[in-house]
Amino acid sequence: MDIEAGKTFAEAHCSGCHTLDGRGKTGEIPNLAAQPASYLAEAMRAYRDGSRSHAALKETISGCSDADIENIAGFFSSLPPVFPGTTIVMAQTGKANQQGAEVARKCESCHGERGVSTTPGTPSLAGQQPAYLMISTQEYISGGRGHVGKEGMLTGLGDVDIEKMAMYFAAQAPEQREAPPFGDVAAGEPLTAQCGACHGARGVGSDPMVPNLAGQEPVYLVNAIKAYRSRERGHEDMITDKSDEQVDSIAAWYSVQSASSALETIEPAGEAIAKCDRCHDQAHGESSMVLPVLYGQNHDYLLRVMKEYRDGKRGNSMMHKMSAGYSDQLLEEMAAYYASTPQ
Repeated sequence: MDIEAGKTFAEAHCSGCHTLDGRGKTGEIPNLAAQPASYLAEAMRAYRDGSRSHAALKETISGCSDADIENIAGFFSSLPPVFPGTTIVMAQTGKANQQGAEVARKCESCHGERGVSTTPGTPSLAGQQPAYLMISTQEYISGGRGHVGKEGMLTGLGDVDIEKMAMYFAAQAPEQREAPPFGDVAAGEPLTAQCGACHGARGVGSDPMVPNLAGQEPVYLVNAIKAYRSRERGHEDMITDKSDEQVDSIAAWYSVQSASSALETIEPAGEAIAKCDRCHDQAHGESSMVLPVLYGQNHDYLLRVMKEYRDGKRGNSMMHKMSAGYSDQLLEEMAAYYASTPQ
């Protein structure tokens, strides 16, 4: 490995985007200083061979031999880590809640203050799974989920607005309800055995795409269950063999169950970062995988790449599986943490 030869190449061909101290010239360009040489070499070979797609990098590396690539990787790897130029403040829950509350006002006239419905037949949104709320809202906007007037009410909301709204409602704790004037709460519990397979114990599940039922408005539950039973709502595995009396009891039992904020069950940024560090933190021992260092990396670059992995736009099935349920807010907190923490 010839580090001086690598430096000469970097000066001539890499300095348009990367400084000679290994820093990306903009937030969307990765820092290369002190990255593992094996990772840098593998990445350059992937760009040269076309298994990674980037037209400019492919052109830059196309004429390089394996020895040239080893030299370039050795040069950038030999540089000391770059320190973040500015401290990026992680997203604050209070600020996110405030922004979400502003969007949620569109919904509270029907669904109640903080999403706690007091209107018979109108569902509560408080404590609901945020991913479920996001998908449902997008379906109302697109017309894929029928509701007269709903599409017009939600016009103008972008994906970021929808996520803020969903996170706001998910953060609210449902209020404890009194038993409704119909159904038998005690008789309803054993009737929910089939429901619990998807909706979880006492109506609070772990699947982000399956709604929580605990503390839900009881008339809404009755109407929804009957719609599934009659196939007015499409779900082939939903209840088909319960009488009206049994449906009333199921709804009554779920409505009086206590529930908390759905965000309490969502993986916090600290836990997600700990998962990443098992492979990416070089201080935790040698890994059999060739991986980049995330600490001190540019914020915008990290955020873009993590979203690409999550959305299946960057080819790594393991990364996609690990991050498939991560919200933009969680990825923002992770990117901010890594970008503001030196190697």
